[in-house]
Formats: sequence, structure tokens, C-alpha cells
Amino acid sequence: MANPRVPPPVLIPASQNTVEVSIVNTTSYMKGFPASTFVEPDVPGFDFMDVGSYSFVVKHPGSGSKYNTLLFDLGVRKDWENLPATFVEGIKAGGYGISVEKDVATILRENGQDLNEVGAIIWSHWHFDHIGDPQTFPTTTDLIVGPGFKQHCIPAYPSDKDSQLDERAWQDRKLHEIDFASDKGLRIGRFQAYDFYGDGSFYLLDSPGHAVGHISALARTTADPPSFLLLGGDIAHHCGEFRPSPYTPLPDMMTPSPLSHAGPACPGKIFAAIHPKQSREEPFFDPVRTGGWHFAADEAKESIDKLVEADAYDNIFPAMAHDCSLAGIVDLYPKTANAWMEKGWKEKSRWGFLSSFAAKVEEDVPSTSDGSQNERAKGTESRKDSRASGMMLG
Repeated sequence: MANPRVPPPVLIPASQNTVEVSIVNTTSYMKGFPASTFVEPDVPGFDFMDVGSYSFVVKHPGSGSKYNTLLFDLGVRKDWENLPATFVEGIKAGGYGISVEKDVATILRENGQDLNEVGAIIWSHWHFDHIGDPQTFPTTTDLIVGPGFKQHCIPAYPSDKDSQLDERAWQDRKLHEIDFASDKGLRIGRFQAYDFYGDGSFYLLDSPGHAVGHISALARTTADPPSFLLLGGDIAHHCGEFRPSPYTPLPDMMTPSPLSHAGPACPGKIFAAIHPKQSREEPFFDPVRTGGWHFAADEAKESIDKLVEADAYDNIFPAMAHDCSLAGIVDLYPKTANAWMEKGWKEKSRWGFLSSFAAKVEEDVPSTSDGSQNERAKGTESRKDSRASGMMLG
């Protein structure tokens, strides 16, 4: 395997301020959505996106503002059939499956969180599997959205009978739209950024393309050494959209193995063989350009390209809303995620998305547990060596 390229610097202003982040299993589950409506090209055997959805609790007790406690996304509302009729009819006509055990408000209350302390809900974007039901929160909980939302999404249902978004979500509560230009040209890597608390602990990132006003977030989880959780929303629906890359190529051997039958490790070459471009250095997928769920696929691809650079750094952990490979690795709410780097979550989950292709790999290569201990070490060590000359500021 060729040595990984050194990634471009991802500059983040230095700060000693952090936020506490928890990953919430929203108990949402969606199945039967064709993978071809999200990503391209096709990989045989990967036909559907059957996924859950994560929400995030962000706490900054020292901020001195009403926003000491925030939520980033809410998953699917429990009574999703009460969403606007145009949406519900489309789901039923498509034969898709949606199930939700509990809404996020209930999950928080059951774990002792006073909902009156939740200062705001941040929507990564307005799609049903992220907006939950803000009406389950007090009207003192503000709603924060990305640029262009008010122009493109208001009026909504019931004022606009054809809208798939319900305007009662922000009824009687403050609706704030982020203006990235107001933060004096701040950038994190190549993302336009907004320093939410003004102290370097939590940034919103402009990541357009999938939907009007799509935003992501970057939370500083430790200060020394600096580490960050990148709350991606739907900047990518599958980690195969930003992995592998020239900075994080498929290793000769990957540990742990993404294949349940392969033992503790398996060779990267078997996944390169089913890669649409037979590559170890390019992502498997691009966002689908026509006939899919993306508002502007070219912009979505640009946002993913920025994510690729951030993901190249071991102290930035991208957590996508629908990343099934995190299950069983990360601690879930009410536990916190701040010690993710110490616990090795990124290393353990980095290639977990490849389990999506297990059926194809098992068809082509029945046995994959043939690697030596020395081969297993090659990919990890060469990638670590390449980081030394390209570490980011923090």
C-alpha cells in the first residue's frame, strides 16, 4: 500500500473551553429506502439504507446564557403519521418502514433532564428524520436553523398544504437562522464556521447541498490534547462517501474486521476489489446527482470533500446521523462521548461501514482471515506516521 498523503491543515483557533457531548439513540429506525436515491455508483448487494438516527446533547454550563443545554437534531417524531399528509402518503406509497419507540423529549426526561433547561434545538436540516417534534419541548426552547431556511421553507404546512414541513414546529417559539457571514469570515478547514458560544468550544459549520440550510457542528471535547466531535447530520449518509481517501487509504489489514466471519482482522484488498473504481484511495460513493434526496448534489459533494480533509485527522471524529457502524462502540446518552479519543472509538469504527458490503465480499471471497500479524500492523503504522507532519492547530 502506498503511504497516505499528508492532508491539508485543518486550522481551528486554540481554546481551553470545551462542551460536554452525549450521543442519543433516538430509537428511530427507517428501512426500505433505496441506496440509489442517496449514493452512486451502485455496489452489488448494497440495495437499501436501513438505518437508525442519532441526536446529540451539547452542554456548556459555564456559558452564562440560556443555551447552556442544546440539542443537535431530534431523529423522527414518535407520531410520524401526524406529519403533513403529502409526506405520510409518500412514505406509505413507497412501502418504506418507519418505527420510533420514544421521542427524544421522553428519553431526556427519563434520564433526569429538565426540558425547561434546554435552551435550543439545532436542526441540521429540515428533513423528517432530523426534526423530531419540537412541540414536545417548552416554547422557551428556541429553534435554530441554517441559512436560507426562512426563505425556502416558510410558509409550511398547514399554511401551505403541499409542504412536507409543519410550521407548528416553531409556533410560539423563537426561530433563529444562522448567518455565517456575521462571524467575520471564520473558517474551520474549508468550512465556513460560526463560533456559537464565542469561546471556541462549539462551532456550527456551513455544509450545504443535501438540503437548504444544511449545517453540521464541531464540538471541542477535550482541550489538552485537543479533540473534536464533528456532528455531521446528513453531510454524508454513508461513511463510504468520505472513506477511504488519499489521506486515509484502505490498509493492508484492518483491525477490527468489518466482517463478522473473518476473525479479528481482514485484508483491505478484498474491499478494493469491489470498489467501483478498484481503489484504496477514493471514497466508494458520491451523492447521487439525479432522482435522489439531495437538493444540490454538486454542493453536497463539495461539503463531503471538506469533510474528507477533517476526517484525515485522528483528533476529529465525524459522527453522522445514520452511521450504523457506531453501534456497540460508542457510549450512548446519558453517558458522555468526550473521552472518545482515549477510548479509541474512531479507530474501532473507522472501517465499520464496510460491513454494508459483506454480502458481496462473502460471495466473491468466501474466506478472508488469512493475514499475518505483520500485515495487520502495516496500514495502521503507515497512517500514523503520515500524521506527524500535518497535525492541525487546536
